[in-house]
Parts: sequence; C-alpha cells; structure tokens
Amino acid sequence: MKKFIFIVIISLVAIGIIGCSKSEAYGSEEAIKRGDIVYKNEVVNLERFEQFLINLSNKKEDTIRVTGYTDEGDPIFQDLRFDGEVIHYIFDNSNDEYAGKDKGKETDVCKEVIGKENTQGEIEYLISGCSKDLQNFLIRVEKKD
Repeated sequence: MKKFIFIVIISLVAIGIIGCSKSEAYGSEEAIKRGDIVYKNEVVNLERFEQFLINLSNKKEDTIRVTGYTDEGDPIFQDLRFDGEVIHYIFDNSNDEYAGKDKGKETDVCKEVIGKENTQGEIEYLISGCSKDLQNFLIRVEKKD
C-alpha cells in the first residue's frame, strides 16, 4: 500500500512539473497588458519599441520583450536587455508546438537593432551584430513619411 501511495505521489509531482513547463506562455491580450511589443498582423506597444531604440542610441540601459505568435497561436518571445554597451538577446520558441528540433531558448550578445526597408516600403527591424552571426527579425512597421 505504501508503495502504491508513493507511486501516486511521484506521478502527481511529475504531471505537475510537465504541466507547468510551459507556464511562461500567454496570449496576446496578456502580452499587451504586460507591456510586450506584440507583433501579430500589426505592432502593439510600438511606442515602447521606439523608446528602446532611443535608449540604445543614448547608451541608456533598457529591457523589452517582443512577442510574436505563430499561425497556430503559439508565442515566440524575444528578450532584449541593453546594459549600456551590448544587447543581451534571448530567442525563446519553447512554447511553439511545431518548432521541431530547433525548439528552445537561444542566447546571444548583440551590438544593434537595425531597420531595413523591404520591397513593400515597410521597415523591418532586426537584431544584428551578434556573436553567433544571428540576424533575427523583430518587427515590421509601415514607413513613416
């Protein structure tokens, strides 16, 4: 009987750990409330992203999270923490059900965020100058006249 109770307790703990492994995932409404720069068909909290760019140019410490969503609604998090010299970057697709073998968190140290105009006349912002030669897409916005 004691062995059975022990197995039940271990099973419940394991289920709890597995169930909580994606606890960081949240939807776009929650992301907006948290102040994330949300990229899903449009950019929400764009002014926060623009302030981050200003802080980069002024060498002022700042941290933002860019949250995008897959077609299935799974969040992709990109955390940028500027320490006054470099950007500590974390790409996290651990909640993406279809990420395959590349699923998880990847960290890097980067130098800048760059904006490039695409063929549709939009500005695409990318994290760049990274030690692992990353150049990941962050957000896309309409070009301001």
